Amino acid sequence: MFTGEGKGKTSTGIWTAVRAALSGKETAIIHWYKEESWKTNDQKIGDMLPNLNQYLMGKGFYKLPIDHSNADEHKMAAKAAFLKAKELVREVQVLVLDEVVCAVGDGLIKEEELLDLIDNRGQTHIVLTGRGASRLMIEKAHLVTEMRKVKHPFDQGVFAVEGLDF
Repeated sequence: MFTGEGKGKTSTGIWTAVRAALSGKETAIIHWYKEESWKTNDQKIGDMLPNLNQYLMGKGFYKLPIDHSNADEHKMAAKAAFLKAKELVREVQVLVLDEVVCAVGDGLIKEEELLDLIDNRGQTHIVLTGRGASRLMIEKAHLVTEMRKVKHPFDQGVFAVEGLDF
């Protein structure tokens, strides 16, 4: 699990998936908040690695000023993402659940369901990302890295940079 307020959680999850795919493992990434319409360089990775599939299943950032969806739409998208995770969990060797920790914290999916998915993962390696991991999630995980923000350009009004951040 990669959690905390610092930058790099998704990037680390994606790189773990790339490394697994390059090793020949069937790999999938489910993005909880990213939308299909968002054109990021991360999406190109699946085009280069046939054994890495990505699913952009979100409705954008939840409860932020740029949020364009209502709570029900976010919950439906999160439920669909969770169902995709349940479908893939024993079909792939590595499953990255990008920002699923945030989805739990935002009340879009239930923590008990996520913990049950982890308990019933079989041989699938599950990588969780997102801010605000609970004590239970941390206890359940085999590896936890907390990203700590020391300083971030966004705090000075600088937005994400194409090629570096997306």
